Amino acid sequence: MPIFRHKDRWRYSFNRVIAGKRFRFTKLLPQGWSRSRAEAYARQQEATLYAQASGIESREPLIDEAVKAYLLNVVPKRKRGMKAASSLAMLMPWYEGKPMSALPEVASSYLKASSDLAPATQYQRLAFLKAACRHAYRRGICPVDHTGKMEMPTVRNERQTYITVKQLGKLLACFEDAEAAALVKMAFYTGLRWVSELLPLTLANVKRVKGDLWLSVGMTKNGTPRMVPVHPAIRDCLKYLPWGKSDTTFWVHFARARRKAGMADVRLHDMRHSLASAIVNAGGTLHDVSAALHHKSLASSRRYAHLSPERVRAVIFKVK
Repeated sequence: MPIFRHKDRWRYSFNRVIAGKRFRFTKLLPQGWSRSRAEAYARQQEATLYAQASGIESREPLIDEAVKAYLLNVVPKRKRGMKAASSLAMLMPWYEGKPMSALPEVASSYLKASSDLAPATQYQRLAFLKAACRHAYRRGICPVDHTGKMEMPTVRNERQTYITVKQLGKLLACFEDAEAAALVKMAFYTGLRWVSELLPLTLANVKRVKGDLWLSVGMTKNGTPRMVPVHPAIRDCLKYLPWGKSDTTFWVHFARARRKAGMADVRLHDMRHSLASAIVNAGGTLHDVSAALHHKSLASSRRYAHLSPERVRAVIFKVK
């Protein structure tokens, strides 16, 4: 029987010459399998491999092959390539050795096993696996697209954490580093995504148009040009461009300041949400929010709809 112990687990190995060709296959079986279970797997796998090698049946591609092709051809070209590779590695215990048709089962098993994780984390990891398998389908590695049957967790992106201008002042006063404080202040008054849009800025991005200062952010992730007005409150922050610290260092300074200010639940990305809140509270509409944050559609701005009732009340009460 082609099974043997490998440390504390069984390993199956197939190494045969069939019709003048050598065929090899090996797999480390799950921990905890008994010898009888390993032998049963070996018998089943032996018959399948002999049939495939003899041309009796075509071999169904494995999810591993889709992931390998994705890591080789797609991931190196992506900004979040390291994140994709890490997520796919974490999912390996669930998809290793599984055929593409088992993709829905793999997704369901992972969701049950990782129920303690946030839905957003689960979704992100499965999304990378879904992308890999869809890439395999488009490249002809797999003749059937099984991604449509994958179970995906429901993710609610609405954030209810906003800070006011007064609270921003309290937070900024807790910074020990002036440059880090300037970054947070600019994040609040520009609504820029701090890692992808704010950190890359240099003085070359500062433009003067008819006496006003603007930030040229170039092309956003939505694929459209973006010009952001420089609020008077952040003109003094422009002297720090280009930024002299890494994103990790800025985050450490922010984490210290928010703890000192008693705002442990506030994230740096909440500065963007806070600008939306401030716009609505100042009488702006969701259309204004959409324009300021450069949302591609109003759908992204509707998460701030709960802030509108007070403004509507104020408008109605002005009717005499």
